[in-house]
Amino acid sequence: MLSFLPRNTRSRMLDRTQRSSAPAKTLLVIFVVIVYLSLPLGTYTPPSSLSDPQIHKTVSHATLAELVHIYDQARLDTLQQKGFHFAATAEKLRAPTHLPDGSTNFDPDLNRYVGRLCRFVEDYFKNTPEPIQTGARNALKDLLRRAPAKSRPNHFPATVWSTHPNGTDGVEEGFDLWKSLLPLPLSRRLLKEIGYKEDLEWLMPAKDGEKWEVIVPDDDGLDQLMSEWTSQQMARGVIGEGRWQRLWGSFEKGVLRADFFRYMSMFVKGGIYSDSDTMPISHPYLWGLGAPSILDSDIEILSRHIMQASSSTYNGPANRGSVSAYPQGGLHIPPNSTADDVLPSYVPPYYTRARRAPIPQIDRVPTTILNPEISIVVAVEWDSMIGRTLGMWRQWTWWRFKRSWPDCCFPRGLEMVQNLLVSKPFHPIMLDTLATIAGMVDGGQAKDLGPLELTGPGPFTDAVLRYLLVQYGVTPSDLRVLRGPVRVGDVLILQEEAWHAPDKAIRQLLSRVRSLGYDLLEKGQDPWLFGSGWENWQSGGKKVSYHGLTGIWKGKAQ
Repeated sequence: MLSFLPRNTRSRMLDRTQRSSAPAKTLLVIFVVIVYLSLPLGTYTPPSSLSDPQIHKTVSHATLAELVHIYDQARLDTLQQKGFHFAATAEKLRAPTHLPDGSTNFDPDLNRYVGRLCRFVEDYFKNTPEPIQTGARNALKDLLRRAPAKSRPNHFPATVWSTHPNGTDGVEEGFDLWKSLLPLPLSRRLLKEIGYKEDLEWLMPAKDGEKWEVIVPDDDGLDQLMSEWTSQQMARGVIGEGRWQRLWGSFEKGVLRADFFRYMSMFVKGGIYSDSDTMPISHPYLWGLGAPSILDSDIEILSRHIMQASSSTYNGPANRGSVSAYPQGGLHIPPNSTADDVLPSYVPPYYTRARRAPIPQIDRVPTTILNPEISIVVAVEWDSMIGRTLGMWRQWTWWRFKRSWPDCCFPRGLEMVQNLLVSKPFHPIMLDTLATIAGMVDGGQAKDLGPLELTGPGPFTDAVLRYLLVQYGVTPSDLRVLRGPVRVGDVLILQEEAWHAPDKAIRQLLSRVRSLGYDLLEKGQDPWLFGSGWENWQSGGKKVSYHGLTGIWKGKAQ
């Protein structure tokens, strides 16, 4: 076609064409590489040792006590395969290497973990109201059983707790969304998304709605509730003679009391704790939907065997073997007792009802707080690895780079949110957080620590990571650069920023609710503008709540 042109002219034109296409090719290659790295990367999963027919047969006929022993050995083997080391983990997270009592932080030994919490329960809970004392004891017994928690109810408490110096009169605009929207039934669209099934009774609140209570005590209210829960008369700023009185009176600033109260309310009562400037973007029933389990395959299988063995143990005389209730000397509980302590046991309904399938299929059970197996929901506040992982480029900002590369500006390199807590009562994570804070105050370390390390995300994050370690063999490294929610046994973990939707999201939601008015139930309108959560191409996953970051308690010594 160009043959009529002189040879020199043709050569120059071809050179220019090749040169002009070079940048385009380079950009195309870069684009392809970025797209490839932005997709979820496959990871090698070692085959389950329980897939061997002989081993599987042995496990299937094991007693409950034998299953628990096998489970713990599998957990420790998993940690060894991962190359876990407590000191290196603490250093990488910028967490203390030792706890206030001198014990090792991130020690994977379950008995030492339970023993430390037993001592705290013995020291602090022996004179509390009987239901609270019993709940604390049974929470630790559940740990050693490795079975579904009997100390926690099936149904998630429909209560939202908060705190403000002025009580309900001081909360931020939009906080009332908890009270106005949570009781409403979910729309057909959202029921379909949640995977609603008529045969799962515990999903009924999503279809029919449920009454939610919102409690926002003021300063005096905090003193009153703490007095009620501890059986000791509390007064802020007054250091009394009792254990709880000395602890509460030592908190000179309101932020410290507010922090401690949130863990105490979640441990004693459960439900949702929300800062007064925090609001829902989607219904909590929808948080974490579709979260895959990241448990080791052997741990997953053994958990199901223990669940089945525990079910037969709890519901009939055919005891398949009992499990030691506490480390020797702990709380004076008979060493081989699996009986409940005063309070009735809680067993998810399908453990006894569905005889044909006592263990439900994973793919038909929605991952939500309505699921009786879910006891607590946490969310990642900050992960320094996101700013150093090419596959997470969509979440990169200059603000993130300045903090990720030097790994600074947050108490932990991997940190959990604590302005919003979601938990059933008597969960070990909350008990551990309370024990750690009390230990720092009793040991005299509190005076050298700021709120973030004394009562804030520092001790809470460490408590979450310790529980995942001793209960499931999941390490902090397993929770890095999450691309969405994941499930670890009874814990639902949301990805970074899941509880930090942008300002425009809450503005749009409030605008929609105002336009619909407050008779939403009668109109049959769906107020949840963003469905199961707000997201865009940069969000890294669905964002399901909003935090105003007003910090009403910060810096106030009241």
